[in-house]
Amino acid sequence: MKEVIDLLLPFLSTTKNYDEILKKLASFAFYETYIITFLLRANPRVDGFFKTIESWGPIGKALATIPHFEVLNLSGIVIAFAVAVLTHTFQLHDRISDVFGIRRRFDRKIILIPLFRRIGCVVSKGREAKIAQQRDELMHAVFYKYASSAATQPLVDRHDIEQALNAWSWFWVFVEGVFYFGVGAIIAWWLDSGNLAAIFSIVSISLLVLALLQRLRLARYARPQLDTIAADPTASYDIKAKFDAL
Repeated sequence: MKEVIDLLLPFLSTTKNYDEILKKLASFAFYETYIITFLLRANPRVDGFFKTIESWGPIGKALATIPHFEVLNLSGIVIAFAVAVLTHTFQLHDRISDVFGIRRRFDRKIILIPLFRRIGCVVSKGREAKIAQQRDELMHAVFYKYASSAATQPLVDRHDIEQALNAWSWFWVFVEGVFYFGVGAIIAWWLDSGNLAAIFSIVSISLLVLALLQRLRLARYARPQLDTIAADPTASYDIKAKFDAL
C-alpha cells in the first residue's frame, strides 16, 4: 500500500534506498509531463494532433465509452507514462549528471578528498588527479562500503544514510524538472505559443534555483557519514591503504 501511495503522491514520500529514488523520479516525471502536454493542448496544432489520435479507428471507439474523455488529455497520459518508463529505465538524472559533472565534482570535493584528509592523508595535486581518475572505484571502496542503504548493518547510522538519500532525491526531482519544463518551453516556442513558452521557462528557472539551493544542503548530509567512517579504526586503516596505493 505504501508503494502505491508513494507512486501516486511522490511529494509526500521519503526515500530509503536508490530504487525508491528512481520510483520517485518516475512519478514526478509522469505528473510533470502530463501537465506540460495538458497545457500544450491550448495550442490548436497540438490539440488537433492529439484529437486525431484519440478519435482514430478502434482507439476512438474505445475512448468514446469513457465519460468526458475529451477533457482527460488521454494522449498526454500515454506520453507521460512513456516518459516515466524511459526516465526510470535510462536513469535520466544520471545522464544529466554525466553531462554537467554533478556527481563527479561532489564525490571528489565533498566526499573523497575530505574523507582522506580526515584520516590524516595529505592530498596533493597529483593525488587529486588520481582520485578524479579512479572516482567510481574509490567511492565503492571507501564510502559505499560503509554507507550503503543496501547493507544489512552498515557502519554509518542508517538514519544518516536515509536523510542523505532523501535530500538527493529532491535535488534530482528539481534537476529533472528543469529539463522537462525546459523542453516544454522549446516546444511551445516552436509552436509560436509565446505565453506558454514564458510560463514553462519561468517554471524551469524556478526549479533550477531550487536545485541550486538544495545542492548547497547536500554537503551537510555527507559530513556525519564521513565522521563516522573516519572515526572507525578498521575503516580508517583500509582507507589509508587505498590512498597509499594511488
